[in-house]
Amino acid sequence: MGTETLGLRERKRIATRQLIEHTAVELVLELGYDEVTVEKICEACNLSTRTFFNYFPTKDAAIGGLMLVVPSETTMLTLISEHPDDPLRGALAVFEVAMQIVDERPDLLAHRRELFERHPTLLQQHLATFHDLEDTLTRLLTRELRRRPDYRQLPADTAADEATATVITAGAAMRYVFRKWQGSERAGPRTELLDPALLLMARILRSAN
Repeated sequence: MGTETLGLRERKRIATRQLIEHTAVELVLELGYDEVTVEKICEACNLSTRTFFNYFPTKDAAIGGLMLVVPSETTMLTLISEHPDDPLRGALAVFEVAMQIVDERPDLLAHRRELFERHPTLLQQHLATFHDLEDTLTRLLTRELRRRPDYRQLPADTAADEATATVITAGAAMRYVFRKWQGSERAGPRTELLDPALLLMARILRSAN
């Protein structure tokens, strides 16, 4: 689902979020981290601080950017239910929706990598939402595995372990796909890289055994 399929209101929200992110990164590169404040970012964007905090909780969050946006629990459960025979595919669908918001401009990604090297705490902030998604998805998937015996691959008393391993596997696959896609010519959607990534991970696991 690209931005062309979103409503006008959501496209405007994405555009505003990206404006804040780009401006924050450019100001830090120009002025230095310590010289950049939320107020300076807002002034450069011609936005109010109230608008800023509708999108980002802190200056660091704007500089580091959003790795993903955690969907609502209702959305997660809907995506899981669309894959009634495959919990891993359900988890992957959740990650794919969550990562739709990522701004993938090559120059912005390169500038962020530079800032992450200079300021490691920015990377921790950047990754925080990924961990939040993993925690929430694991909890929901555990509940679904316990509720639906036909959904499980393992015995009932291992539902929590199965959910944890499934979500970690899905997250690792999506991180690999995203990195691979960033390094490609991006002629096709990220989803085309997913099946090859899963096959690669399966081969690696088989060789470990």
